[in-house]
Amino acid sequence: MKIAHLSDLHLRHHLPGTSVLPQRLSRAVPGLLEQAVRRIREEQPDLLVVTGDLLDYPLDALDDPEMQARGERDLHLIADILRTAGCPCIVVYGNHDHPELVRRVFAPLPTDRVLNDYRLLCFHDEEAADHFPERRGRELQRFIQALSDAESPPQIHIQHYLVWPERNEGYPHTYREAEELYDHIVKSGLVRLVLSGHYHRGILPFREGDTYFAIVPAFAESPHPYWIYQLDASDFHWHERIIMSTQGGI
Repeated sequence: MKIAHLSDLHLRHHLPGTSVLPQRLSRAVPGLLEQAVRRIREEQPDLLVVTGDLLDYPLDALDDPEMQARGERDLHLIADILRTAGCPCIVVYGNHDHPELVRRVFAPLPTDRVLNDYRLLCFHDEEAADHFPERRGRELQRFIQALSDAESPPQIHIQHYLVWPERNEGYPHTYREAEELYDHIVKSGLVRLVLSGHYHRGILPFREGDTYFAIVPAFAESPHPYWIYQLDASDFHWHERIIMSTQGGI
């Protein structure tokens, strides 16, 4: 199973302005994403995964109809680019997205499917009022049921937020119930790979038990990376791809 993974686009094109953080090159992202997807197509992955923060949506204008219309156009722009990847694409939303718009443009959002003998489980979680991500309600129920399914194919879990390790210094990036989620995943023996974004620095893939965890750095920030994973029954390999150097060269 060959997977391309990118995250945290923070795109603005029809949306006005740019991110409040200057290192997030929101308005350059459409062109950078087109380059990335062209290269991804050449690598012929089985799957492309985008783990949230597709947009840098103005969160103080979530209910503004004009802003929603602009945000929806930007999501269609992303969808049109991703459609050229030549492989199935999975998208989850993040804390800088407008969830209803993502659900509308990418409907139906994936939750549970099998591809190349792997079960792909996508979790669409939310931040609480104190910004800690939480897995609650239906999403937690799906998580527990999947890990209790002795007949399940090997699983790949996909979400925006960090399941593990804990990176909550300065800003909460890891689930409030991270230790519990981690224990369920590792002890189950069912999960081969856990993919997240949200933590813009990224964390190199690492192994806990039979599970690999990978947190790809933000695509919105130089050097605009995406990662390629090769996963099979006994091996896991990954490679970083760069779209633009820190000096701005392609």
